[in-house]
Amino acid sequence: MSAVRTRVDAMPPRQTRTEAEAWISWAAATVERLDPLATPPRLPDIPEPRADDVRPFLGHWSPYGP
Repeated sequence: MSAVRTRVDAMPPRQTRTEAEAWISWAAATVERLDPLATPPRLPDIPEPRADDVRPFLGHWSPYGP
């Protein structure tokens, strides 16, 4: 991104430069928004298991006991 900024800074002040500066601002904001390390990582919330969660794996068995 610094190479693009250097190139745009060397451009004469016209509409093309203004459009390029707007694109740089958009690109920087998009990168910041999509950066997975912008917020500290955290473990996902794991819900408490329920009997219905294992039902598909039990076949004819009941999740509540014999």
